Amino acid sequence: MILVDTGVLIDFLRTKDPKLDSLFRSNPVAICGVTHAEILAGARGAKDRQRLLVFLASFQYLPILETVWDIIGDNLAVLFARGITVPFADAVIATLAIENDCEVWARDPHFPMMQGVLPKLKLFHEPP
Repeated sequence: MILVDTGVLIDFLRTKDPKLDSLFRSNPVAICGVTHAEILAGARGAKDRQRLLVFLASFQYLPILETVWDIIGDNLAVLFARGITVPFADAVIATLAIENDCEVWARDPHFPMMQGVLPKLKLFHEPP
């Protein structure tokens, strides 16, 4: 399974890139509650919110179990100790992926930085 970061979804929503659409359809992709909430935060009214909810429903959903929150805190502490500061949401997504043996599909530099400290973090590499 591939856990998709919010940035990838935003890129698709803005561009309707057929390559991304094809990758979504041909891979086992999932989102988590953090990504769901971040996408809804960008809604421009009730109609747009409904459109986003329909879009989000097309993905599998990976829940964040209560036991994962301690691990998120531990991972953040390890990152901070190494001088790496990342958005909280990215640390949640990375930890959730590690705990569920998933790859993360992201386009921002925080995830490779985290991988340097959290070697169990696997990243999905988009084909050219």
